[in-house]
Amino acid sequence: MYIFRAWVTINGQRIYAKDYGKKAFRFWVGPEPEPKAKNT
Repeated sequence: MYIFRAWVTINGQRIYAKDYGKKAFRFWVGPEPEPKAKNT
């Protein structure tokens, strides 16, 4: 499943999505690999 967070911490530095014009960053969390995008 995907989870959404307003920030991400990389190398001890917190990066906020709003600084990149986004509301949140999307991350895949789960035991199986991330699903592939559907071609529509």
